[in-house]
Amino acid sequence: MALAMVLALFGAQARAGHGEQPKNRGYDTTYVKDYSHLITGRLYLSTKYNRMRLAGIRESEVITYRPNNKFNFGVGASYRALTLNIGVGIPGLNKDQDKRGTTRYLDAQANIHTKRWATNLFLQGFRGYYISSHGKEELGWTQATLYPTRPDVREYNFGVSTVHIFNNDRFSYRAAFNQDAWQHESQGSFLAGGYITYFRLRSDSSLVPAMLASSFEPGLHLVRGGFTDLGLSAGYAYTLVLGGHFFLTGSAVLGGGLSAQRAITVHRAAEEVKTVLGLGWHGQMRAAAGYNSERYFAGISFNQENVGYLVDERDRFYWGVGNIRINVAKRFGR
Repeated sequence: MALAMVLALFGAQARAGHGEQPKNRGYDTTYVKDYSHLITGRLYLSTKYNRMRLAGIRESEVITYRPNNKFNFGVGASYRALTLNIGVGIPGLNKDQDKRGTTRYLDAQANIHTKRWATNLFLQGFRGYYISSHGKEELGWTQATLYPTRPDVREYNFGVSTVHIFNNDRFSYRAAFNQDAWQHESQGSFLAGGYITYFRLRSDSSLVPAMLASSFEPGLHLVRGGFTDLGLSAGYAYTLVLGGHFFLTGSAVLGGGLSAQRAITVHRAAEEVKTVLGLGWHGQMRAAAGYNSERYFAGISFNQENVGYLVDERDRFYWGVGNIRINVAKRFGR
């Protein structure tokens, strides 16, 4: 029923037409026009992703693990603080198990953009990864898939990161990422906030394949582990507007704080369990580009969170989550 209601929005005629006026809601309308009082319907294409990276003793030596991601098509709608999106896998684009293996996953990501705050929430669970940085021949593996695969690798993470938008009267994240506002003049804002994340890893053997063991520090030969991170962050965001309609938005936030780790590593057949409290870092990037107007929106957006560690044993290990979306939206009368 919910899907039918969303589709009906696209088939209905907007009775209010262009006569609907934007609401102020605290914005300086010279820069931002707010349309959250209207229903915004959208069609979108999206993919969500996850990765783990281990850097070797030499800077050029890096192992990258990725799950076999899916591409989705969906419909959705927003009204005031409520947003509903329904997506399904695209037939024909998700049939590459012979190349990257099979991944079983739970991937829930939410990006909440209000006038004063921009918040990311994520909850992910993956079982089955492939190694995108090396070929099977380099690792000495014999498998049926094109890439080296690790069906035994399981990863679980959840977290929240949020930043306050200081120049929120003249700058809107929602215009670029939620499609229910229109930033029609260039403007930027400083950002400040914090984050908390938890990451859990489990595998049957070391993340570092035997052929590469000598190129990586013992602390990176992870088999199991749990990592909790808490810290503060700050950054800047800016939207460049051309001709009142075409826009390019970018933001970068960098944070640091405490990292509590319990890691089990295996190196030269010896297993070691170690619990440490150290420092960690957190990076967040957002970007969007497209066309925006009173009634229509078309654009692409990118959102990524990276978490890394400054603890000696794992200062070359980090993981990240993110999503890419293409949106086409229309705002309807009440």
